Amino acid sequence: MATGTNVLWVDDDPAVRDAAAPALERASDDVTVTVAATVSDARSQLDERADDVDCVVSGYDLPETNGLDFFETVRERHPGVAFILCPGSGSETIASDAIGAGVTDYVPKQEGRDRPDELATRITSAVPECEERSAIRTRSERELDRYRTLVQTVADPMYMLDDGGTITMVNDAMVALLGYERDWLLGRHISAVFDEEMVERGRKTLYGLLESDDRDRARFEFTFETRDGDRRTGEANLSPLRSDDGTYVGSVGVVRDITRHRERERDLSEYETIVETAPTKLFVLDADARIVWMNAKFAAGFEESRTDLLGTRFPTLIDRGYFDEQVTTQYVEEVRKLLSSEVDLDRAKYDVQFRTADGDERVYDVHTKLLPFEDGEFAGTIHAMRDITRRRRYQRELERQNERLEEFAGFVSHDLRNPLNVAQGSLALLEEGADGSHLEDLRWSLSRMAELVDDLLGLARHGTAVSEQEWVSLADVAADAWATVETGDARLEIETDRDLYADESCLRELFENLFRNAIEHGSTGSQDGGHPDAADADHMIVSVGPLPGPRDDRGEVDSGSDAPATDAGFYVADTGAGLPPDRESIFEFGHTTAADGTGLGLAIVEEIVTAHGWSIAARDARAGGARFEIEGVRTDETEMVIESPDA
Repeated sequence: MATGTNVLWVDDDPAVRDAAAPALERASDDVTVTVAATVSDARSQLDERADDVDCVVSGYDLPETNGLDFFETVRERHPGVAFILCPGSGSETIASDAIGAGVTDYVPKQEGRDRPDELATRITSAVPECEERSAIRTRSERELDRYRTLVQTVADPMYMLDDGGTITMVNDAMVALLGYERDWLLGRHISAVFDEEMVERGRKTLYGLLESDDRDRARFEFTFETRDGDRRTGEANLSPLRSDDGTYVGSVGVVRDITRHRERERDLSEYETIVETAPTKLFVLDADARIVWMNAKFAAGFEESRTDLLGTRFPTLIDRGYFDEQVTTQYVEEVRKLLSSEVDLDRAKYDVQFRTADGDERVYDVHTKLLPFEDGEFAGTIHAMRDITRRRRYQRELERQNERLEEFAGFVSHDLRNPLNVAQGSLALLEEGADGSHLEDLRWSLSRMAELVDDLLGLARHGTAVSEQEWVSLADVAADAWATVETGDARLEIETDRDLYADESCLRELFENLFRNAIEHGSTGSQDGGHPDAADADHMIVSVGPLPGPRDDRGEVDSGSDAPATDAGFYVADTGAGLPPDRESIFEFGHTTAADGTGLGLAIVEEIVTAHGWSIAARDARAGGARFEIEGVRTDETEMVIESPDA
């Protein structure tokens, strides 16, 4: 390889070859000149000994081409070789074009011939400058290649447009997303791929970025259709491309296919709607038993807001009285079972008592599942609470009805057997020709059985809650009931004009049974085992009146209470013999102290009271008889208190 600076001078002028080139060598000991008369010859020399040529000095007017076109060939094939343009007749236009094209230096031919020493200096300066540029260019091209590779291999689809919207680049991911061949996409307008709406949105987005001083990228969402007709949702990130002087030359876009993401969002929204509107209470506890999520149904039963409940530890809700203390034990035991490898369970099930902020007692069926473990550690639990209060009430009612049915069976087999035996015996005697004295026994037996059947039907009929209630006059219903009972010379005194919210038919039957009980059990005959009738109840007074409230445990008016003094209910009292010693049992099925009593009257009364949601208590009347007090009744007076609390 030659030392110093090797120059290839290309010019078809013989004077250059014969005089200028030798003068250049004489001007500098470090410069060696080789001459080429034609561009073809110069290309051949460059190709044969490219490593030995450091600089090309070329004229502008060449036989085969001009100097600038020759420069483009040299730069493309030998980018490390310096290039000095020496036009025979220079001009500002040529000089400007040469500098703009990127020649290493520009020296008019006359100046080079007249001052070879100056040209030698310019050549020795141009060579290292060109080498530096070449190195920078090589590094840039390598970086550009890396960027091209990165763009082609990146997972996100990318494209590039010129300033008119023509596609100039698409990477492999973009080709795969759209389904078109790369060659088909390149050179086509963006509207050939995306619909007009997306194109217009992209145009407006780019205009906004070009007019902005602080933004260089923007994002928008759009829908598009692939070559196969598949409708997709995309998210485009756009950035404008500018030249060195800031002129807009195109744009680059990165597209993300967010179809599945949007579908998941829609699914999630649907699930959120389901869980938020579900009639089931749902909540999640973390490993520390803190509430980290709940639906609206769960939050509805608390005094605290949903926001305040989040982050609250569940034991705190127990301390505040919403749940019983046993819930903690239940939870720990059930979670331990779920965590145990010895038990094949995916969920636990247990019942809890829940007390709302309004004091309403509810029963919930709770299903508990474990949350997915985090790094192998217990992460918490998810719970679903279903209100089974009504079902439990039905279960209790069914159990009570079954018990009543068993009592019916026992009662019918026992209490109907006696009058039935009497009737059968009397009939046999009559058939044998006995006198007519047995007809009265037969009549009594049949009447007794009819009475038992009516009472049994009444008790069965009131085994469930009443459904049709209305405002009725307590005095009118009591008077109607009194008229249907054989009362002899007994007298009814009504001391109230209140209205009650009740089932009128059931209320009348309640009074009938209480009046009948007063007549039958309040007489002297009912106490000594005789046969009571209405005549035994002469001079008895039965009274119906209001119960003032509030009252203490003994039934007396509590003057120290702050509660409003409204009717707490009503009472039925008599002036008869009073309550029996075993007064705790008088409401039991079949209990009676009268010789002819069925033991069903007061049982029916209690059933009617319970069906209305009231309560009943038996006390000694001040006049010496019995007094039955019914409380918890909705009256017109209590309605006034509710509607006007300050009245």
